[in-house]
Amino acid sequence: MTGVVLTEFVEFAEGRLAIPLPDASFSVPEHYEPATFLALVDRVATQAALTRRAVLERFGVHLFGRFAALYPAFFVGGSAMDLLRTINTYVHGEVQKLYPGAEFPAFDVREPAAGQLELGYRSSRPLADLADGLIRGCVAHFGTPIHVERHDPPDADGTAARFVLVDATPRRRRG
Repeated sequence: MTGVVLTEFVEFAEGRLAIPLPDASFSVPEHYEPATFLALVDRVATQAALTRRAVLERFGVHLFGRFAALYPAFFVGGSAMDLLRTINTYVHGEVQKLYPGAEFPAFDVREPAAGQLELGYRSSRPLADLADGLIRGCVAHFGTPIHVERHDPPDADGTAARFVLVDATPRRRRG
């Protein structure tokens, strides 16, 4: 995990959840083991009386907002569906330029019908909850009404999930 994620998490925990983490200090360009991040998440979840899932999802929404504020050029124009459609190519490619050596989950991207997008999340790290929050943060950022459903395979333990996004924009009727 990149230090930027851990640094943002500390700011999130202290600012949004009012959980002080004075002993948690990370360097943005450094890389850390996922276990370090998950231990910090579990610590915050316990102190906030939340589940790990709830903390990761909330952090994901927050993190997307931070990325949009820090790197606004990546979020100009388009829509949530446009951005998520290019998650493996454009999004991860641009992040790789900013943070060389960063590791990303893989997303199987499918468009089964107009106005629908399916994202199959796969990772060696159990962070599907974080991906869920990032996706929902993306949808909120662009402001288009999109319905998001999450399906977890049995025994995936956060390493896999399928997200189904459906454009919920009311269609005009011809009269």
